[in-house]
Amino acid sequence: MQQFSLADDWYVYPRDDAFSLVTAIPDDAVHTSVPYDALWHEGQRADSVNGGRTSYFDGEVYYYQRELVLDEAWRGKRLLLKFDAIFSKSFVYMNGSQVAVGDFGYASVVADITDYVRWDAPNTLLVVCKCDLLSSRWYAGCGIVRPVWLYVADPVHVTLDTLWVQTESLTGEGGARIRLRATVESPASQVVTVRVRIADEAGTLLDECFPVRVTAGSYKLDRRFYLQDVRPWSERDPHLYHVELTVGEDATSIRTGIRTQAWDPAHGLLINGKSVLLRGACIHHDEGILGGVANAAFERWRVARLREAGFNAIRSAHNHASAELLAACDEQGVYVLDEVCDMWTKMKGFGDFAQYFPHSWQQVTSSLVREDRTHPCVVGYSTGNEISDINTERGFEVAHELYQLIHELDDTRFVTNGVNGAFAAGEEVADIAADLTGRPREDFVTGDVNQFMGLMATRMADIVRHPVVSRVLERLDSCVDVQGYNYMTARYAADAKDYPQRLMLGTETYPRQVAENWEIIKQTPACIGEFTWTGWDYVGELGGTPYPAWQNTSGDIDTFGFRRPVSYWREIVFGLRTQPYIAVRPPQAYGTPREFGPWKFTDAVASWTWDVPTGTPLTVEVYAPKGSVELRLNGRTVGEAQTSACYALFDVPYEPGLLEVVSHGQVCQLDTADVTTARVAHQDEQMGEWLFAHIWVEDASGTVILDAGEEVNVTRDGWRLVAAGSEGTPTEGTFASPVVRVMGQGALAIYQR
Repeated sequence: MQQFSLADDWYVYPRDDAFSLVTAIPDDAVHTSVPYDALWHEGQRADSVNGGRTSYFDGEVYYYQRELVLDEAWRGKRLLLKFDAIFSKSFVYMNGSQVAVGDFGYASVVADITDYVRWDAPNTLLVVCKCDLLSSRWYAGCGIVRPVWLYVADPVHVTLDTLWVQTESLTGEGGARIRLRATVESPASQVVTVRVRIADEAGTLLDECFPVRVTAGSYKLDRRFYLQDVRPWSERDPHLYHVELTVGEDATSIRTGIRTQAWDPAHGLLINGKSVLLRGACIHHDEGILGGVANAAFERWRVARLREAGFNAIRSAHNHASAELLAACDEQGVYVLDEVCDMWTKMKGFGDFAQYFPHSWQQVTSSLVREDRTHPCVVGYSTGNEISDINTERGFEVAHELYQLIHELDDTRFVTNGVNGAFAAGEEVADIAADLTGRPREDFVTGDVNQFMGLMATRMADIVRHPVVSRVLERLDSCVDVQGYNYMTARYAADAKDYPQRLMLGTETYPRQVAENWEIIKQTPACIGEFTWTGWDYVGELGGTPYPAWQNTSGDIDTFGFRRPVSYWREIVFGLRTQPYIAVRPPQAYGTPREFGPWKFTDAVASWTWDVPTGTPLTVEVYAPKGSVELRLNGRTVGEAQTSACYALFDVPYEPGLLEVVSHGQVCQLDTADVTTARVAHQDEQMGEWLFAHIWVEDASGTVILDAGEEVNVTRDGWRLVAAGSEGTPTEGTFASPVVRVMGQGALAIYQR
């Protein structure tokens, strides 16, 4: 099966009149390549209906159109289009005939166009992308946001996305028993020659030919092989193999890893027979200043940043991970928990996927599993996130149906569900509130969710341990392999005793609880790890932050790829960093409670450069391995403490100079910058034809100056600027301006050859 990219020569334009017999490309249509997020290029709206949910972006209807000229040599072959994702509701037309419809913006859309093409003239491919208001709880973008492919297959061919290799066992002699499976399509019953070849850069592991009599329609190919001298895939050695299956004249290939996976409450998660704890980060799908697209270079760059920060796992929240993200995790040895969707039969927004779920869930779930099971990085599937109808009879049925379907397609990975105890309680949430407050149940059935949210802020541990939540989880035990706990870490220790057959995973956890959580996780084999909310900043879910805000800044790593102090604290808690770290709260914060909500840990920054009088009191946060720490200012000791939770606070009168902390013989220093010698510095990282440049301001000695405000022209000879920005950069112009004001820790500029 030949594969061709259809990235180029698209025309994109909005439409406000659907009642038209002729579709003509307007003169002001954008001529571009895909992926292309049309909504991102529309800009924010002060009167946005979506509001802060989607960072004040409101969707419209966009048309994507291009010509498709076919090679005469393809006549008589099967022609398929695959759109990796079109957000959110999509309609695909070939020469005016509808060939496919997509209900979920993160699931692939496949169209067989064989019977709708013409060979004597260019073909017109049109994709209508309908982005309803309130279709998402976060910024999702709109349009063809992931790659598009044309597949040309012989009459006898392997069905798209059906080839995969399961590792059944690894032997002590460096061997592996594998099972290769695929579906073969044929117009008639016949005998064909099948060839299987598995190889890497070092040579060929397997090259086998054998005859097979395929039947008319579809034929299930299922064969076991034994391989020698195998390098198993793991986070420390993410080795990949090229697998090619040729049926007759038609060849299909995948890149995959050879590894085993198992799980049980006594040993937790086992990869290649060795215990693994998931040090995870939840991330949304957007790519910051690039919008809601999937870019392979960006994902490689982002995964590398997350890995450097100590994460070994990513949860794709709350949708299908892109092929680009999965490939990056395959290459760099990062585990992935992929998720089906964020809602089932009850809406979280009046335009969301719940309106299509009843008739689309099977296709959406099947496409996720078929595409994921070839990726060794994927260790589990989540059937949903904070599903509000899960505590209904239909909800339990859906949970079981999803579980069954996933394991029919792939029984080598675990299935979970991100359960939030408060949401999972459903209508019984009023009973919980009444029990915990002693007030009448009627006080909590008015429909005002704020009353209960206030209770959650102070009584979350009591809520998640309530018998109502326990009953929900007990019924869900037969619908998951691992119970996913969103903000229910208070259940870990007790549930390990009360439910000895249950495995647990923190599918979302608060950043400020990482130290206490990790101690419990290390001592509880049945708990296989956690995923913090959130690992990386994202667009949307702004709460009450007013226009024109666009960044949700709750990530360990900011929108532009710079690590925040909480990231270093987490790395120390994980036992991956022994050097201490210093962060300082802003002067105006001294003596005031630091409350940012549960998803942000601190507003402290790594700086000892403050425009305040000497003697101004400042609060210094120190992160260090357990034990004693000593804080020094200009050579004299100003404080000592014990870091039982890898964390200590000091009150220090400000004095320019050198602030340093000593822990177990290791030192971290903050110098006061000489702002009179400020200069612009940068660090480049090239990913193929893409370049990612971090830009910051420092003094002559290399001390970084935060919030410098320097305006920098980021134009580069030989490179096309795609996007550039820093904290506070407005979305106007979609970050295309070559002049960037450097704020926060620095700016990011992204270029392409």
